[in-house]
Amino acid sequence: MGFLFYSTAAILVIGVLIALFPPPDVLSGLNSNHDHSPMEVQAIVSGFCVSPVVGLLLNERPELETTGGEFKFEEDGDIENDDYAQSSIYAILYAMYKNAGQVTSNHGVKYQFTFNTWGISPYPGGPPLAPSYPETDPERHGKAAYRALATQPPALEYIKKLGKTPVEIVEIGCGTAAGANLITREVHPTSHYLALDMQQAAINTCHQRHATEDNPGLTCQIVPNGVGNGGNKAPRDTSTVDFVIISETHIADVAIGDLEKEIFGEIKRILKPGGLFLWGNALPTRVWLEADEFLPTIGFDKINDYNHTKGAVIARDEDYDRVEAFMAELIGMYPVMKLPYFGERCARVTNRLIANFYRHPGTALYLKMVTGYDSYMHQTWRLSK
Repeated sequence: MGFLFYSTAAILVIGVLIALFPPPDVLSGLNSNHDHSPMEVQAIVSGFCVSPVVGLLLNERPELETTGGEFKFEEDGDIENDDYAQSSIYAILYAMYKNAGQVTSNHGVKYQFTFNTWGISPYPGGPPLAPSYPETDPERHGKAAYRALATQPPALEYIKKLGKTPVEIVEIGCGTAAGANLITREVHPTSHYLALDMQQAAINTCHQRHATEDNPGLTCQIVPNGVGNGGNKAPRDTSTVDFVIISETHIADVAIGDLEKEIFGEIKRILKPGGLFLWGNALPTRVWLEADEFLPTIGFDKINDYNHTKGAVIARDEDYDRVEAFMAELIGMYPVMKLPYFGERCARVTNRLIANFYRHPGTALYLKMVTGYDSYMHQTWRLSK
């Protein structure tokens, strides 16, 4: 009786607060230039949980055409790009990850989730990878992906020719800069690395955890709304950069469109003649083919091409228990998830949303890699001299 009474009271209070102060739409209404506080995140998540969006994402919306297969949100978390704004959904996700602080992995290891990457794993006959990180390392797959991307043979040859001159690196879409942190501390420790992202919460995490006094080679900077969007420039002078890195971002996740062409134009502008564009991601296979056609038209030559799709699927399989533990702990931090009816539905929707963005086994994005609709590639493109 007491639980029912307090649950009903909580729902009424939340309903009144939402009526008086409507929270923004999680899927499309959040500002990526703002780092949401813990109280703001609780309010946003609570508003989302009692909003009609939850029902729409479940089986209460009309059948929509899906891309890359027959998918159903409640089962595989599929959500089309037109259903959300990446600036908004990642604003809340990065804020949730940041505010979660330390969590516990399935191996009992304490960590803060900053490697928001799918990553890769070695397998017999696959592309060469450095020795694997320990199985107990909760970020091992993301570390493996960044290390492999930054140590492709053309990159190592380029650095060897530089001698004692530090390599100048810019990353576009760095997230929390966990990968940049790995590269500047372990892979290319003398590098000068500028990590750029459009999410203020992610950049704040970088400043707090990665671009610290003991890692002077790393600088993190926000580019409001992202490089290339609305003519935004990368904050580097022309022909001053050795490597540009793009790893597992939303860039070119649908097509080589106008925004992608603007971004590639900026990459060309800041790279030195002969500089390298190191690109790694899981994208629709047809998009990689579009890139093969477009990039040579602006002066790039592809000089390395590794297909890591099988290793990416293995990485997601190996990471299953850690992700399950993380999602359970993260969702449990929000009292609204414990409310009767609204809480159960919202927890299920939140689980499916996060799981799909992780390419968790059984989700739409995971299945697209399994079928080959998406391919996880590491490429090196050299700007013509």
